[in-house]
Amino acid sequence: MVTKMTINDIQAFIMVYELRHISNAAVELHMSQSELSKRMSAVENELNIKLLDTYNKRRLQITPAGETFYHHAIKMITDYEAMMHDLAPNRPTTTHQLKIGSIPVSGQYNLAQRIASFGAENPDIQLQIVEDEGNRVLERLADGEFQAAIVRDTQTSGLQPTEFQKQPLLADELKIILPVGHRLANQDMIRMHDLAHEQIATLPPGSGVYEPIMSLFARQNLEPHIFFESTHIETLLGMLAENNVTFLFKQSVTPFMTSNFVMRSLAIPFFSQLQFVYPQRDGNQLMTNLIDYLTVSAKASV
Repeated sequence: MVTKMTINDIQAFIMVYELRHISNAAVELHMSQSELSKRMSAVENELNIKLLDTYNKRRLQITPAGETFYHHAIKMITDYEAMMHDLAPNRPTTTHQLKIGSIPVSGQYNLAQRIASFGAENPDIQLQIVEDEGNRVLERLADGEFQAAIVRDTQTSGLQPTEFQKQPLLADELKIILPVGHRLANQDMIRMHDLAHEQIATLPPGSGVYEPIMSLFARQNLEPHIFFESTHIETLLGMLAENNVTFLFKQSVTPFMTSNFVMRSLAIPFFSQLQFVYPQRDGNQLMTNLIDYLTVSAKASV
């Protein structure tokens, strides 16, 4: 029996492309390395062309055809998610209670206030927002404790598009935070190679910040020197000394910035989106109304 390529296979290829590593992609997708390798081979067989070059065992290479397929794959996933979002209002709302999990940024991004405003305008709906660490938010969403979640796209890349709808709310730029006395503090933009020997304090795995840090260093064949991890931004800033730096998203760190620190951009800027995530089959008018409300509110506050 011939297995046809699915939306989830396309999403899996995107993960492999972005991580340049089968094993790491398999971990993110919650499948075995052998299963993912078989999926990629099946996609190549169906297309009758090589997308991946695995000759170099240390670093997977993307073929020219793979580059072309990636750009179409991104568009296909985007179109699929747009279609599912547009279909959701046709499903009747069966509940008037909505418990939303969020990573600990709802205050910095004014999300809690916007959700409260939406609730005030819709008094027949009971809304609750609960902050937790990224991995726990997604676990509680999968277990059904949360009906929706607000997390970064760097945390949701492993979620299958046929199982979860991911709608962007707003974008933010990853910044490098340095003490004012740091040797790089006078540079407007900083390259990853400039940070090759720096000591890095960071939010932990699952935070949505740790993952892009590792990816940005890996793309330059560099190994980051992480000396400290904390779930609290103010603790990270407190650990910055003359030779230490941290990476944080601009809007999430701005309330904690003082004259002791400076914020710098990467030479190649990196942006991440906050996403509103919910199970595909549960998409309904309530979900889309709230997403539209949050999106419009976010644009109005910029």
